[in-house]
Amino acid sequence: FDFKRVALQELIPWQHAQAGVPAVRVVDRGGGVPQPRRGHAAAWHGAEILVKDHYLDEYALLYDHIGMLRDDERMRAYHDAIKFNAKAHFEGKVVLDIGTGTGVLAIWAAQAGAKRVYAVEASGIGDYTAQLVSAHGFEQVVTVLRGRMEDQQLPEQVDVILSEWMGYFLFRESMLLSVLRARELWLKEGGVMYPSHARLLVAPLSSPEWVAKREAEVAAAMDDWDDMARELEARYSLRMTALRPAMLEEHFTYAYRQAWQGQVPASAMAAEPAQAAVLLELDLRTCSEADAFGWRRELELRPAGTPGAPIAALCGWFDVRFCARGESESEGESEQCVELDTSPYAAPTHWGQTVLLLSPPLIEPTAVLSLTQSARDHHDLNLTIQYDGVTASYAITADYRGFDVDSESEAAADP
Repeated sequence: FDFKRVALQELIPWQHAQAGVPAVRVVDRGGGVPQPRRGHAAAWHGAEILVKDHYLDEYALLYDHIGMLRDDERMRAYHDAIKFNAKAHFEGKVVLDIGTGTGVLAIWAAQAGAKRVYAVEASGIGDYTAQLVSAHGFEQVVTVLRGRMEDQQLPEQVDVILSEWMGYFLFRESMLLSVLRARELWLKEGGVMYPSHARLLVAPLSSPEWVAKREAEVAAAMDDWDDMARELEARYSLRMTALRPAMLEEHFTYAYRQAWQGQVPASAMAAEPAQAAVLLELDLRTCSEADAFGWRRELELRPAGTPGAPIAALCGWFDVRFCARGESESEGESEQCVELDTSPYAAPTHWGQTVLLLSPPLIEPTAVLSLTQSARDHHDLNLTIQYDGVTASYAITADYRGFDVDSESEAAADP
């Protein structure tokens, strides 16, 4: 139970009452969702998009946004994409910012000349969005809409949908579903998406030091269990050894069947950037929910260096492009494409990368990967890897456990 978070959330409305809410239009809307006006309605199959309070709590406080605001690569990509394409896509246009957070993207859209910006936010951070909009003088341009995107009734369709929806392994949080539904309901024909394209990639990882640490952690945990079991048997005649297999399974699952999110040094990779396997490519202008979840892909994973060497771990990441009409499709004002790359070979971002330990190691170079939303919490992911007769399922959650190796020692160990 997080007493600090609860106390701060209870304090926010009182602070606003004392200070006075800025004269920014803040609308708290609910109600039904209109029927799609364009052609992908069948792709939704009546799917229900759920929102759980604990997910929204991940972004309720200003503290929760520091990592994103200090992420230079993230900030640069969105800023440059909007600034460089102000004339082509934003001047005099109507913009929808989904998951606006502190309102930074909405403010940049207004600075780029947008006629109107609808900034939607469901979490508690929306209490501060109007303050930041007011501080930049855009009270008459930006309207803050509180609540879920699915519950909003916009007064008009929009020219641009702007959103930072990406999570760990691209899809964790499942916010893309809200963006796609909004696209079907509110984006004008010929409207643009920011970002416009996304890719999900994986490559072999080789870090004997890191793998050895995980093995040592499991062994140490079991040693502690065995010490406790001996003590309890000696003192109280309790035979806790009967539960040892279950305890070992718990530690194995934590180490080997949950994704490790962290900053992976390029020196730990067992493949060059060009050797990464592309799991998925999305055109955000046309893709559907089915393109994001429920797919299966067969990949060939060949580490650089020794042919046939066992692969002990995989590393996953994503990149997105802001190239709204496609590099060969631009009409009228020219546009500039901007890329945001979260790979181990690029500058670090707050997303880091997703590491999947393979136990046993992969011997044959072929594996089949599939991705679904978690049945336990649909904001989390379940990634299944089939290889060498093994089926391993991994939970990808909000847990950022880091990648605790010395990049210099990894580089020195690299043959």
